Amino acid sequence: MKKFRNKGAVFALSIVMVCSVSSCDIFDLDINTDPNNPSQASLNLLFSNAILNASSTFAADLNDSAMGFMSLTASTDDFNMTNATWNTQWNYLTENPLADLDRVIMAAEEAGNVPKQLGAAQILKAYYFSLMVDIWGDVPFSEAFRGDQGIKTPAFDEGASIYTSLFALIDAGIANIQATSTATIGGDLIYNGNVARWTKAAYSLKLKLLVQTRRVDNTAGSKIAELLTLNTSTTGGIFIASAADDFQFRFSKTQNPDNRHPMYIDGYAGGEAAYTYFGAKFMAEMLANRDPRTPFYFKRQTDKVLNLDDPAEKQTAPCSQRDDCVYSYFPLSNYVANLVYGKTAANLSDDERNYLAGYFGRDRSDPSGVPNDNPLRTTVGAYPAGGLFDDEAEAGGDNQGSGDGIFPMITSWMVKFYLIEAQLTMGATSGITNEKLLGDALTEQMAKVFAVGTAADADASGTVADWADYEWPITYKAPATFVTDVVAGYTTFAGDKLQYVLKQAWFANFGNGYEIYNAFRRTGFPGDLQEPLQIPRQFALRLPYAQSEVNLNPNTPGVVYDSPTNAVFWDALKFQF
Repeated sequence: MKKFRNKGAVFALSIVMVCSVSSCDIFDLDINTDPNNPSQASLNLLFSNAILNASSTFAADLNDSAMGFMSLTASTDDFNMTNATWNTQWNYLTENPLADLDRVIMAAEEAGNVPKQLGAAQILKAYYFSLMVDIWGDVPFSEAFRGDQGIKTPAFDEGASIYTSLFALIDAGIANIQATSTATIGGDLIYNGNVARWTKAAYSLKLKLLVQTRRVDNTAGSKIAELLTLNTSTTGGIFIASAADDFQFRFSKTQNPDNRHPMYIDGYAGGEAAYTYFGAKFMAEMLANRDPRTPFYFKRQTDKVLNLDDPAEKQTAPCSQRDDCVYSYFPLSNYVANLVYGKTAANLSDDERNYLAGYFGRDRSDPSGVPNDNPLRTTVGAYPAGGLFDDEAEAGGDNQGSGDGIFPMITSWMVKFYLIEAQLTMGATSGITNEKLLGDALTEQMAKVFAVGTAADADASGTVADWADYEWPITYKAPATFVTDVVAGYTTFAGDKLQYVLKQAWFANFGNGYEIYNAFRRTGFPGDLQEPLQIPRQFALRLPYAQSEVNLNPNTPGVVYDSPTNAVFWDALKFQF
């Protein structure tokens, strides 16, 4: 379980912003009756606190499991959960960052002279609560955080009504952030007070939610058309269109308190990698595709091939207790050897076999026990966690790298995937072909991978031309060649074009499991994920509510998380295996 951040952890990050909005007395609000015992946090610090603590939570276990549901990792990939599974995360979010953000909004409204601060907080609240609805369904919203008003057991608002409120909140946020005011946005750990970028984030969020609800809202198409018209008529557009505008949170290198990326903390800070397993299909397909992002996504920890004639080593190998794995142990798997190198495992060279030994993951929903294999598992790489670039197999758990990775919330490439989906399914017209959007999306995401990865690990080269220096018995494609090939494949693809596009989004959105999980529940794509080896429970259509909420709040709905009747409101597919 991840370590949740202390409220005081952001002080060093945001103290320089405390007086950045007009003057300090705007935010002091007579808060310190006793300077040694402040009764209310500064508005700036409260805003920073909400951003850091929400990002640290949404980027951690919840994110890992969303990726696990979609076969990128093995986290909760058997869908077997109880009300206790997410008790800590639910309580932390509702009692800390989301409550803090609500206090920022109320204080800004009361102050009356910080509209931009108010607008940013409203946009951020809309994003965070869209995640809450997307993963839990109905949640407290209109009566949330009203304990001081006597509402101890808040009602659960329906997801559809919350989305309606979120659209209104986004519009209010845009109006406030664009209001004429000399007051700026203090404590902003995302855009450092840049109003134009907050505005683009708001419109991009609106597009995202309209695409999300397109199957249950027959007005979504016309609303998207209005946004596209506004985008065309506005200088510079209204959507996130470049890396500079990306709505993302960058973690820090700080170790005390530990504000590094949650995936990095699991993968490195404990000495040996404690991160979950990566999905075997995910790694094998990236290798087979000669995807240049591979050594940025994954860090091998070994080049030793286990001897399966040795009972101890056989027990340690992936899928040692099953005979129905597709991928199994890579260096001895005929399926993987053929997929990646076009030969049988017996015909691999020693270098090829040793290289594959470092790709140590699991088939989907493999129920085998977990041996002491932390030093062998493929661990998180330089992107998005800020870990190590995979230049050669070496111990990955010795606290190298920086940990200042990113949580990509809404990015330029995600917006382009939204636009492609809108054009393929709703007749939307952005003025840009799907081929152009797809190529630009992959180019931009790959550039972000290289930028984050090379900043995290000085050993990483930003150019494929230098990669011959690394000890890889594999030739990765140059990024431009890779993108060209993918776009050419889209043009000739005979099946559903959306399947093709969302498979590329499956690769590109690594680091934000919510995007992938939502896309699958919305469309059923990508439809070629590995079938689970076992399914104790059906596919998770949402998460179970926290046990504490079930026990203490009689308004908590009685739902079954894998039942189609209890799916999130926008989920028209209600996928079942």
